[in-house]
Amino acid sequence: MNQRLESDHEDLHTLLDELYAALEGSDVRDIYQRLDLFWARLAIHIRAEHLHLFPAVLHALSGPEDVAQAPSLAQAQNTIEELRRDHDFFMHELGRSIVAMRDLLKTTDRQLIGEELQSVHTRIAAVQERLSAHNNMEENEVYLWPARLLNEVDQAALHERIEMELRKIPPRFSE
Repeated sequence: MNQRLESDHEDLHTLLDELYAALEGSDVRDIYQRLDLFWARLAIHIRAEHLHLFPAVLHALSGPEDVAQAPSLAQAQNTIEELRRDHDFFMHELGRSIVAMRDLLKTTDRQLIGEELQSVHTRIAAVQERLSAHNNMEENEVYLWPARLLNEVDQAALHERIEMELRKIPPRFSE
């Protein structure tokens, strides 16, 4: 399960690199399409964590016994709350960037386009910086917890639910 989520992090990193490359140019439509794909894919990843991973971890830690090499319930709650705040930040900043790009698709004002692309670039850079530390926390902590907390059957079920969630790509990207 952790390998699948880490692989998704790598895929998202590749999409972010492609978005940065597009931002170096001035093709508003291309930037918008790459931003939209990155935003949607990150939202799918976040949804899988919120709906499946985080609840599974918190439920397992809510039991009466302590588990070796696992955080306490309070520690896990604090870590997950921090990750949720990051998720909110990512979606908010990317959402603002999407709105700006949609507006740019409707204009030919080169000065406005240049200014707004710089603002979008700044927001994407802030997301990238925070995303790096965020992914490290997930990969070195949270993604390791299910193997310590869940039996093999429950781990497999969690992996399957996460995999199903990660496959729910919006139709606009599968055309």
